Order: sequence, then C-alpha cells, then structure tokens
Amino acid sequence: MDERSVSCEDLYKGVKFDVKYDYLCIAGGMKSNTFNTPKVAELEGVVVFFLKHLHHARQIRNRIVECFERASNYTIPVVQRDRLLSFIVVGGGPTSCEFMSELHDFVTKDVVKWYPDLAPHIKLTLVEAGPGILGTFDKALSEYYLEKLREMNIDVRLSTAVSAIEERYVDGEQITVAKFGDGTEQNFGVMVWSAGLAPVNFLEKSNLAMERGRVVVDDYLRIPDAKGRVYALGDCATTTESLPPTATVAEQSALYLADCFNDYHSKFDDKKNDDKDVPLPGDVTPYLMPWNALSFLNKLFCDSSPEFQYKNRGSMASMGFGGGVTDLKKSDLPGLKSTMSGQASYLVWSSTYLTKQLSLQNMILIPMYWFKALIFGRDISRF
Repeated sequence: MDERSVSCEDLYKGVKFDVKYDYLCIAGGMKSNTFNTPKVAELEGVVVFFLKHLHHARQIRNRIVECFERASNYTIPVVQRDRLLSFIVVGGGPTSCEFMSELHDFVTKDVVKWYPDLAPHIKLTLVEAGPGILGTFDKALSEYYLEKLREMNIDVRLSTAVSAIEERYVDGEQITVAKFGDGTEQNFGVMVWSAGLAPVNFLEKSNLAMERGRVVVDDYLRIPDAKGRVYALGDCATTTESLPPTATVAEQSALYLADCFNDYHSKFDDKKNDDKDVPLPGDVTPYLMPWNALSFLNKLFCDSSPEFQYKNRGSMASMGFGGGVTDLKKSDLPGLKSTMSGQASYLVWSSTYLTKQLSLQNMILIPMYWFKALIFGRDISRF
C-alpha cells in the first residue's frame, strides 16, 4: 500500500509532527486517574506508584525491599518503622486485589524470612471508594474474595476514598500520611494507586470527540469524520455498547482490526481514492475462544458480521498462589454458566495466563519460575 507523510496537528493541537501511515490506530492512551488528590502527583515515584506505568513495576519492588532494609535499622523510632512497613493499595478492582494478594505473599512468605523481627509491624491496607470489591464479579465471589483478604489480616476499607496525602514531622521524623474521606489517617511507606483511568496528554489535548475521557468510535472502531482511516481501540476507546476497559476487550479489538486490514482494507487503493471514505469491511468472525488452538471453533459458535462484536469470556482474578475466583455466569463461551473459587479457579487462571504468552520459550520458563518460587521462595534482592 502507499505510504505517505501526513501531519497530525489536527489530532494534537499545538504540536506538529509527521508520521508515515495509511491507517492510524490509537491504542491504549490512558493513565491512572488520581482525581486531583493533593500530593499524589508530587510524590509519584517516591512513595506513590501506579500499576498503569510499566516503569513503576521495578520501582515498586525496590521500594518495598528498601522499606524493610530501612526498618531493620534498630536506631530508628517506632513511628518511622511502622510507617515504612505500612503498604496501601488504592482500588478494589481485579488488578488491585491481585496485586494485594501477591504483595501479601511476598512480604509474609519471602521478605519476613530475612526480617522475622519486623513481622509485627507490617500493615496491609486495601482502600476502595465503592461499597465492595470486584464489582463486575458475581456477588458471592466478591464476598468470598473479601473474606479471604480479611483472613490474611489485610485491612479492607470499603466506601472510603483517599482525600489527600500529607508530609509532616512526628518526633522529628518526616513521614507520609494518607488522609481518608471518613476523617481517619494512616502513615505509609508505599502507596500503589490502581483506581480510575484518565486520558494521556495526547488525547486530552486533541480535538477528538470524547465521552468520559475516552475517544468515541463507531461499531467498526472508526473515529468519526476521518474517512475510515483513523481507529481507536483498547481502554482509550468507547463504543456504543460502553465496553469495559479490560485487556480482553483490547485483544479482541486488535484481532478484529487485523482481520479488517488484512482481508478488506488492504484491497482498497488509497492512493487513487484519497478523497473517498474507506469502504466498510465485510464479515469478520469474533474471537470467542481464549486459546488460539481452539480458534477454529469461533465460526461454529459465532455469527460473522462487519461490526466489531465483543464476546465475554468470563472474569478471573487470582488470589496469590493456589487461590482465585472465576465468574463464567455472563460468559458467551459454550458450557455451564457457573462460578469457581479456590484451587480450581487458580488452575484455570494459570493455564489461561500461559496461553497468552507470545513465545514457547516463555510458556516453558514461567512454570519453572513458579516452581522455583514455590520451593525456594522469591528473590528479594534489589536490582
């Protein structure tokens, strides 16, 4: 196809740059929404971290280990030691709950082996502004997960929001304090923020039609008034069905557009029809099956259509090693519409996780790392 240089100034006002493209796809494009909570942005990368940011992953790990190293200094005051070993996770969705479960395993099964005297000072807190966690799951599963978190001695605060973060001095020690909407406060050493989504600057400053911070697209994932040449997918896009900003929606959107480009749009002579709208695609089969090896079944259980069709594969959330919940009640997959919890759910979650790897090498190595962590524990060194 013809490759042309075009200006994207109309997408990003005030910033002019050139790209080479026939069709422009905007994917992702969202960041964590801090809801303008005071001091959150200022303390990013210091004591506040976002799971939405890839570069924060290593920072979170190193900061947790650093807190234990500093707390092990017997000369520091108790208020500072308690503050360093207080970990707060903001958000009650699947990502936040999974992270809290893994954090519990990490600090209580691996780190404590090297710092056993610090165990009484560890405090884990999950903060959710809504009335419950895992709001999209079956209520019984949400309550089950909540009960298990509390059995782990995790302080789960529901209907509570972080209203501000303050830095203050107590007994001559500088500490960070989280202030909650109910008037209570808690000192902390690490806060992991995973609540809400907001558009990145590229989208926020564009003149694209937005709805609640997300780009409006039609049933074909096209941005209106772009002659069928600009698309948006993933958590930055909102369709007429208002699909959730999840990985499975983004995956199916990408596969749908790949079929559209390869089977239909690639046949359109863009050079000769520069002023014409790109024709709508023909029938595309939805990607219902979560495993590529079973993709041949998609045509048996789904009707093909030119529009993008999202197929619900169910919802899963792990609960550390050997636990989790699976909700298939609203799934479009053939079979029983049921729920699972405990080890059976963990088996489903881990097997699905492995099939999402892009290489056979990773599919082999990851179970080996799981086995290594189970037998020998995780590596807690900083790197």
